[in-house]
Amino acid sequence: MSDKMFKELTLRIANATFILACLLYTTVLFNHPYVGIVLENIEGEWKVTFSDPHGESYRSGVRVGDTVIAIDNVDPGAHPSTQKWGEAEGATMLTVKRPGEPLKVVRMVKQPFASVLLSGLPMITLGFVFWIVGLVTVFKRPFLVQARALFWLNWLVGLAIIIAPASSRGLIWARELELISFSLVPVLLVKFISVFSSVYPKWNRLIIRVLYLIATLVFTLLALKIFGVDFTVGLIRKLALSNGLIGTVTVLWYLIVLIKLPSDKPEKNQVALLLAGLAMGLLPFLILTAIPILLNVNPLIDPQVSALFVVIIPITLSYVVVNKSLPDGGEFLELIISSFFYGILTSGILIFYLRAIGIVKRITIETYLSLLSLTIMALVIFNLFKALLHNSVNKILDTHKDYGTKRKNDVLRENLSSMNEGIVVESFANQLGLEEAFVIAEDSEGWYTKSAIGQYLDNTSDQEIMEEYYRRAKYTGHSIETFSSDFPAEMYIAYISNDFTCSIFFGHRSSPVVFESKEIPLLTSMCYQIGQRLKANHIILQLARESKVLEKKTRESQRRSQGLEVINRLLFSNMEEEKKVLARELHDGSLQISLDLNRRMKELITGFATEDNNFHTAVLMQEMIEDLNYELRSICSNLRPSSLRDLGLIPAVEVLFQQVMQKELLVISLEIIGMRREQRLSENIEVVAFRLLQEGINNVVKHSGSSKAIVSIALEDERIELIISDSGKGFDPQMIEDWSLTGNHFGIIGMKERIESLGGEVYITSKIGQGTRIRASIPI
Repeated sequence: MSDKMFKELTLRIANATFILACLLYTTVLFNHPYVGIVLENIEGEWKVTFSDPHGESYRSGVRVGDTVIAIDNVDPGAHPSTQKWGEAEGATMLTVKRPGEPLKVVRMVKQPFASVLLSGLPMITLGFVFWIVGLVTVFKRPFLVQARALFWLNWLVGLAIIIAPASSRGLIWARELELISFSLVPVLLVKFISVFSSVYPKWNRLIIRVLYLIATLVFTLLALKIFGVDFTVGLIRKLALSNGLIGTVTVLWYLIVLIKLPSDKPEKNQVALLLAGLAMGLLPFLILTAIPILLNVNPLIDPQVSALFVVIIPITLSYVVVNKSLPDGGEFLELIISSFFYGILTSGILIFYLRAIGIVKRITIETYLSLLSLTIMALVIFNLFKALLHNSVNKILDTHKDYGTKRKNDVLRENLSSMNEGIVVESFANQLGLEEAFVIAEDSEGWYTKSAIGQYLDNTSDQEIMEEYYRRAKYTGHSIETFSSDFPAEMYIAYISNDFTCSIFFGHRSSPVVFESKEIPLLTSMCYQIGQRLKANHIILQLARESKVLEKKTRESQRRSQGLEVINRLLFSNMEEEKKVLARELHDGSLQISLDLNRRMKELITGFATEDNNFHTAVLMQEMIEDLNYELRSICSNLRPSSLRDLGLIPAVEVLFQQVMQKELLVISLEIIGMRREQRLSENIEVVAFRLLQEGINNVVKHSGSSKAIVSIALEDERIELIISDSGKGFDPQMIEDWSLTGNHFGIIGMKERIESLGGEVYITSKIGQGTRIRASIPI
C-alpha cells in the first residue's frame, strides 16, 4: 500500500471513528442522568465536597457538607464511580443526611430530551467545530504537512470535547478517554507548531518527549486504577492539566522565538496570528479554570463557559494554514499582549486598593484571578471600542475628505463650464450692446445651467431673485415681461417647449439700447439659439469627459490584456517544463525500476518448472509488469515525446498518430506541404504545434464519433499552418465563447489562447452533423 493510500485510509477511519464515537456517547447521554456531586471520605463518612448546580442532586437539595449514607442502598464506598473517581455518577437513588434533619432519599430523575440536548449542545457544537475546521483545512490543502498536522490536532481535541459530557455521567471508558485525549493534545499542538519552520529550538524534541512521558504516565495510572490500584483522582487530573500547561507554555515560547525571524520571512506574520489566536483562546480557560484547579481552589466559572473561548484557536490555525495572503497580525498581537500585562499590573494595584478601603476583606487567589479576568476583559473591550471609534472617525474624515475633493472637482468643472457658457452669453450680449445679462437653460432630461455677465456675475442675491421669478414664470408659462426699477433686470424673454426651456434676463437701463415690440420675436429666436448652444456645449464637455474615461479604461484594458498574455505564455511554458521534468523523473525512476523488476522476473521464471503453480503465477506477474512498462512509456511519451525533442515535429506527429490508430478505431491521413520531414523549427513553435495536433486528435476521438481524420501541415511565407478536419457529429460554433467562461473543452481553448499569444490565429468551423475543422496559423 502506497503512502498516499495509507494516509487517505487513515483519514477515513479517523472520520468514521469520530462520527461513531459522537453518536454513541451523545445517544447514551439521554439515558444517564447527571448526578453532579463529588464525595470524600472524611472520618468514615462520605461528605459532599462539591455539588454542581446543573446536576440532579443539586436540584433535589443536596448541598456541600451533606453526608451520603447510601448509594442505591449500598455503602457509597462500594459504588464503582465513588471508588474510581469519588463521584456518584450512575446512581439512581441517594440516601442523604444533613445535620439536624432526618434522612432524605433523593431519586435521580431523567430530564426531558430537550433539556439534556440544550445542556450538552455547547460542548457538542464546540467539538464538531474543531473536527469540521480540521477536515475542511485538509481538504483545501491536502498536500501540506501543516494541514494534516492541524487535522489530527483538531480531531483529537474535538473527540475529547465530545466525550467530556459523557465522562461526567460515568459512562464506560468515557472518563479515561477524556483524560488520555487531553493529555495527548499538548503533544500534537507542539508538533503542529513545529512544522511551520525548519528552525526550531534545540530543546523542542526534549519537550515533546516530556509531554509524551506525562501522557504515558496518565495512561498508566488510569490502567492501574482500572485494575484496582488506588490513586487519587486529583493526581491524574493535575498530571493532565500539567501536560496542558507545559504544552501551552512551550508553544507560546516557541512562537515568541519564531516571531524574531526577519520581517521578510512569511513565517513571522503567520506566527503573529497564531500567537494572537492561541492567547485569545487559551488565556480565559487557563485563568478561570486550569490555574484554580492546580492551586486547589474552585474554578471561577463553569469550565464549559471558559472552554467556549477555545473555538478561536482552530479557526485561527486553519485561517493561517489555508490562506497564503494574510493580514498584518502585529498590531493585533500587540493589543493582546498589552491588555494582558496591563491587566496583571492594574488588577494587582486594584486589589490592594480594595483591601485598603475595606471592600475586600482578605486577598485570596480566587479574588485576584476574578479581578484579573475582569480587568483584562475591560481592557480588551476598551481597546476594541477605541479601535471601532478610531475607524468610525477615520471613515467620517475620509468621507469629508472625499466630499471636499468631489466638491473641488465639481467647482473645477463648473468653472470650466461657466467659462465656455460665459463666452456664449458674452458674445450674445455684445451683439445686442448689453452690459449685463443672466441666462437660465434646462431640458427634460435633467440638464440645468445658468450663466451671468456684467454686474450679475458676482451678485448672487440678484441671481436668486431672478431664478425665483424664472421658476414661477416657467410654471405659469409666461415668456415675456418688462420689470419696474425695483427688479434687478429690466426685461425677461423666454423660449419654452415641451422638452427645452431657455430664459434671458436683460439689464440695459444704463445702456442706450432700447428694444421695440417688433424685436420680441427676434429676441425669442436668439434666446432659443443661446440655449441650444449652451446645451451643445454641455454635451461636448460631457462627451469629452466620457472620452477621457473610455480612453483610460482602454489603456488599462490593454495593460491587463498584455499582462494576461505574458502570464499565459509563462503558464504554458511552465506547464511544458513541468511535463518535461515529470517525464524525465518517470523515465529515470519508476520506468527503470519496473524494467529491472521485469528482468528479475524473467530470471525467476527460468528457475521454475512449467508444471509448478508458481511458474504460472510468475508468468502472469511478468505480463502485468510488461503492461505497466507500456503504460509508463505511454505516459512519458504523452508528457514529453522523445521523438519531438530528438527528431522534430513531423516524426513526432507520425509517432503520435500511429499510437492513436493502434488504440482507437480511427484512420488519420497526414499531408505535409512545403516542409521536409527532418526540418526543425524553434522548440517553442514545435511544442505548440504538436500540442495543438495532439489536442485536436484527442477531441476527434472523444467527441466527434468520426472514423477518419485528415491532418495537414503546411509551411509557407514564414508561417506554419495546421489543419485538422473530421466528418463527425460537429457542434454549434457559438458554444465556443461559452467554453472559455465555463471551463469546458479547456484544452482546445487553452491552445487557442497560447497560439494567439504567439501572434498566431486559430479558426474553428463546425456544423452539426457535418464535422469540424480546426485551422491554425503560427508565425515562425
